[in-house]
Amino acid sequence: MAHAKLSPSAAKIWMGCPGMPQLLSSMNVEYKVGIPAATGTLVHEMVETLLKGRLNNLTLEEYYLDSTHHIDDFDITVDQEMIDCAHVYVDYIKKRSEELNVKRPLIEERVNMVEIHDQLWGTADAILIGENIIEVVDLKAGKWAVEPDSPQLKIYALGALSRYGNAECTVQMTIVQPRGWHKDGIIRSYSISAANLVDWAYETLKPAAEACFEEIPTYNYSKDGCRWCNAKEVCETYKLNQMEK
Repeated sequence: MAHAKLSPSAAKIWMGCPGMPQLLSSMNVEYKVGIPAATGTLVHEMVETLLKGRLNNLTLEEYYLDSTHHIDDFDITVDQEMIDCAHVYVDYIKKRSEELNVKRPLIEERVNMVEIHDQLWGTADAILIGENIIEVVDLKAGKWAVEPDSPQLKIYALGALSRYGNAECTVQMTIVQPRGWHKDGIIRSYSISAANLVDWAYETLKPAAEACFEEIPTYNYSKDGCRWCNAKEVCETYKLNQMEK
């Protein structure tokens, strides 16, 4: 699977450490995923299959339960918890589509942010276009709590706004995380005006994106950023900080 050099899912990392994208590219570091990410990929596949009506009158349980799928070098067997996770997300998409009078939810929609940088693009799980409101909905199948105002969702929201919205739009970003724990529940939303989202894009996102392509980019160590970075095994800044510890 192709990945953007400025991947929205890794935005929190490269916005804090501009050297990460070039290091991944120049050192030819393989894009690695673990079992949780592979499981999430399978749950997303189930969701897309259901929302796009590909089950031929079968239920998710009838089609998927106890079946094994080879995802990113892992054999993942579908259990009831994974199916329940998919149902929670699909139910939310259907409910919000009715509330917003959405004719057709956009599922697994590619969005580009060329106004910010030509290497910034990604795939939003769902985009719901209502009257003067755009909602970007992201399914998180893992248990690590994610906030809806994350850079990742803001980038998806920006791409959706650029293609489908206008200056009067309100943009809502929603996380659906059935298996995670958060004080605000498994479905969490954050709203922002189109003007404020565009301001963030040009004042914060664009400089961060451009910094990643400087001739000698900056490498910054951080506990959270390095934890999820696929380049840390070959990163001298990470190694030095580990040695100091």
